[in-house]
Amino acid sequence: MMTARAIRRGDAGLVLERIQRALAGPRKVKVGFPAGEADQGAIDKAVWNEFGTSGTPERPFFRNAMADNRGVYRAFMTSEARKVIAGDQSMRRTLDRLGLLAQGHIQASIVELDSPPNSPATIRAKGSSNPLIDTGEMRQAVTFVVE
Repeated sequence: MMTARAIRRGDAGLVLERIQRALAGPRKVKVGFPAGEADQGAIDKAVWNEFGTSGTPERPFFRNAMADNRGVYRAFMTSEARKVIAGDQSMRRTLDRLGLLAQGHIQASIVELDSPPNSPATIRAKGSSNPLIDTGEMRQAVTFVVE
């Protein structure tokens, strides 16, 4: 439930100042495999799978997760912006929550992606038909950083 409050003429400056304070601090969240947060082996595997190589087909788990959840992120940030502006939640907390949300979507996309399938030889070698899961290292390396 949202409440409204009348703003007297002299209060507008105070309201603007409160909004500026609420928006101070971190401004963005990087989700996926941020430099310095994931080891290079996991980053390489993510890039090779996302875009493919000469011997491996493209398996766009990251782009799929972002595209499939764009509306979820917009709705989340609209709701959270109200809390930040009202002073009920910090921008840092909002971005942490967004990072966790997107991290979960990327990890789920890694687990759920099944096309293109692995070759029969790869399935025999891995013992699994999931194209993006072998050791779980890439999925576990997905993280986020708030800046």
